[in-house]
Amino acid sequence: MVADPPDALISRARRHGRGLLALFVLLVGAAPSWPSSVDDVYIALGYARHWAERGELTWTTGERVEGFSSPLFVAMMALFARLGLDVDLWAQGVALASAAALLWGLHRLLPQGRTGTLALLAFAAWSPLDHWAGIGMESTLFALLVAMGWSGALRGGSAWGWGVAALALGTLTRPEGMIHLGVAPAIGWWRSRPRPLGGQAIAGIAVTGLLLVQGVRFAWFGALTATPYLVKVAAIPLTTHGAQQAAGELLTAAGMAVAVVLACRVRPRDALWILAPLAIEVAVIVRASGDWMAWGRILLPGVAGSLAATATIGEPRPIRGRAVFAATVVAVMAASAADPEGYGAIDVRLRDLRALARFPAHFSHGLDTPLAEDVAWAVDHVPDGATVATTDVGMLGDIPGVRTVDLRGLTHRPAAEAIAAGRAEEWMRGLLADAERRPTFLRLASWESEVHPEYPTWMTDGYSVGAELRYGGGSIRWYAQDDRTPDAPQRRHRWDTLLARHPSQPFLRWHAALSAAADDNLDRALVLLREGHRRWPSMAEFAAPPRSVSFVDGTRALAWGESGFALRCGERLVSRRIQAFELVVFHGESPQGSRLLVTAETGSVAADAAGTIPGSDRPRQLVVSLECMDSSAPGATVWLGQPDVTPTR
Repeated sequence: MVADPPDALISRARRHGRGLLALFVLLVGAAPSWPSSVDDVYIALGYARHWAERGELTWTTGERVEGFSSPLFVAMMALFARLGLDVDLWAQGVALASAAALLWGLHRLLPQGRTGTLALLAFAAWSPLDHWAGIGMESTLFALLVAMGWSGALRGGSAWGWGVAALALGTLTRPEGMIHLGVAPAIGWWRSRPRPLGGQAIAGIAVTGLLLVQGVRFAWFGALTATPYLVKVAAIPLTTHGAQQAAGELLTAAGMAVAVVLACRVRPRDALWILAPLAIEVAVIVRASGDWMAWGRILLPGVAGSLAATATIGEPRPIRGRAVFAATVVAVMAASAADPEGYGAIDVRLRDLRALARFPAHFSHGLDTPLAEDVAWAVDHVPDGATVATTDVGMLGDIPGVRTVDLRGLTHRPAAEAIAAGRAEEWMRGLLADAERRPTFLRLASWESEVHPEYPTWMTDGYSVGAELRYGGGSIRWYAQDDRTPDAPQRRHRWDTLLARHPSQPFLRWHAALSAAADDNLDRALVLLREGHRRWPSMAEFAAPPRSVSFVDGTRALAWGESGFALRCGERLVSRRIQAFELVVFHGESPQGSRLLVTAETGSVAADAAGTIPGSDRPRQLVVSLECMDSSAPGATVWLGQPDVTPTR
């Protein structure tokens, strides 16, 4: 075997250097999102796990309902689960690998030179691509298939058939993939005929396979439409919200559009075709009146498809003038680094990369706020056999022994059909009025305010408030029919099961330790804490810290603030055994009539004037008790510093 000559190696390095640089930019941009885990992904993972363990594609309740948008993604996760892999991490791995493959494909398509390199790096730094590359959803996989499909369809020849095959897979990744499959091959056929028989054969096999899959899907679920379509499209009237959101997210792609125009010259008659992928995705956002998850999730495949189409049929366009080009680079990269802020907002912000410094210690999943505390409360308080009617079923639906009824309808067909028909209230009245079907628990979320609305009496009659969790911008309230809770062996079994299913979720290990300590199983609590601290020197409790204290009222209460975990003064004694490095009395003084007691392994530890209790260079157990003698006094908060805080010597 003859080695490549030095000149060939240098040429190859120059040719692929920008591709490697783009991958590095992607990794830097995706790192802040990697410790995040969106609750919605656990719907797909719940289906995948149930499919792998039971051999049936059903929701965790056993219901045959298509509550997911991506059959291909669910099938991939089921395969990983069957192989005994950590599907939480593999879901993120698929998202990151898809984004990397997409970038490398564009690197091969875009023209060499400064302008093509700028367009590639602008896309690599584009905030929506980076965000969804670090979170385990199907967004980047769909973007990859759309880009491959449009590029192949427009290139012509045998590539046309492979483009059809990619778009056929795209229909199994996102529902709007069917639109791309109908439009891109038709445009490609019209632009360059005739087609080679090989390309037609590939396209025919792909479409035939797709029809077979759709036939099996219909036979299994008994419906042509999945519940996400009923809930997110059919049930929502056309409003201006979707157009506003699309406009806001397009602002973040403006700089990249400039870079692409500078890199590729496109004939006027082809301009319509290259904008088609983007137009399809914008139409989806507008028709759905926005996206529940936003941050460019739906726009991303359209931008990727249009960029690939432009690179495929465009001609290189050189740019002259170093000063002009330098100014363009700064403007384009700044626009790419901008984040679309919120749902439907037309304002943007620069992406926060400070999390890069914490990334090595946060190689884990922090569930999005405030659902981490929410799941932990349900594990400890909802008894086996109970039914929970809830508006979020991601990880809640994965708790052993608990049956969920999805009030949004994603994983419950009757609710979805009622919502689509405008009979949501009628359906819910019937559910709550039926003594045999009435849920044991009712979980209601207020996502925009800490103050819950006045719920109608027909909804809450027969229930009492079991818990309320407040956080910056919203709150969650649990209603219960009685005060039954699981016993200690049931709680331990649940925690063990969840830890086995989601080994990369540190919040589960932390709360499992708290639960064990509350049951006076201190040996188990200490083992869990030490294992967690060894694996995650700084455990990511949440995807992002809440903006204010959250608090669950109950015997197993745990609160969180920007500085760490907290115990808040309530109407009863709150006691927790916790792993501590530093403990701080937040308000400096306790409320009048209250008492703070901190006991360590070696005896009592006194707080200094600043309220700080000296820590230790090794984890140790503390008992923290905060008793309110006067319930009308303002709540004092005791903060437990995160484990990465440098101990006080």
